[in-house]
Amino acid sequence: MSGLAKWVMKKRLNAIIGVMVFCLIPMMFWLAAAILGLVVLRKGVKEGIPVLAWGCLPALVLWVLQGDATALLVLVDVMLLSCLLRSTSSWSWVLLVGSFIAVISTLLQPLLMTDILNFAVALVQKMMESEGIEVPAKDLIFDQAVVAVSILQVVIAILSLFLARKWQAGLYNPGGLRTEFHQLRLPVVFSLVLGGMVLIGESLGGSFSIFSQAAIPALVLPGLALVHGVLAKKEIGVVGLIAFYLVGFFVLNVYFANILVTLCVIDSFVNIRSRIQDKASNSSNG
Repeated sequence: MSGLAKWVMKKRLNAIIGVMVFCLIPMMFWLAAAILGLVVLRKGVKEGIPVLAWGCLPALVLWVLQGDATALLVLVDVMLLSCLLRSTSSWSWVLLVGSFIAVISTLLQPLLMTDILNFAVALVQKMMESEGIEVPAKDLIFDQAVVAVSILQVVIAILSLFLARKWQAGLYNPGGLRTEFHQLRLPVVFSLVLGGMVLIGESLGGSFSIFSQAAIPALVLPGLALVHGVLAKKEIGVVGLIAFYLVGFFVLNVYFANILVTLCVIDSFVNIRSRIQDKASNSSNG
């Protein structure tokens, strides 16, 4: 993929071709979004606008023909988030704004993707009926589908932006993304805002549940960054990370995300990494 990154950065036409081609290939729009993100991160908004405009053409065609606006929305989200990351150099801002974008997106999905959402609802109903499970009301399934699609699109946009940042670091600042990720920590205010969104969604439920579901990914990622950062400080390599994820997914299971959210909030207040000495310091003190 580094070869692709080098090629698209040679000139604007290459970036435009890359975005347009990957938008047309089924399920590859995330790569088109990553190319757009790389252009904006490295060359700025002025250079990114024509790439976005040309990239939106195949995305618009897919939306008109198939009723699926996912590629279009992910491209727009990446454009906004990459501009934000370029101006602030803060992943915390990206995660916070991404959560708000997911909330706003729930208002747009029923207008932009009605046919796709109705198809998904019918498919879910059919599957539940075949399994002998009581089928909820169609409106409830529809609302849940809207929330799921909105959050999924923003998560894909943020992951595409991570890939763009990885490409940028590999080409111009080796190791930069690793350092950024290990240092990712939400400011207290951001943590309180996202925590408040979780409380609103969990306590009020119904249509307000989007607030909690949109905030959780933004709280989970800094929790993962904390664990990665601590393990890196202690020079615990890949084996430690594999053990961490195995325990998380197969032992903690449904509690894994809750633990990461808790770690994220605690870290916002006490800065856990600053209180942990790295292995080199311990060795020199000894």
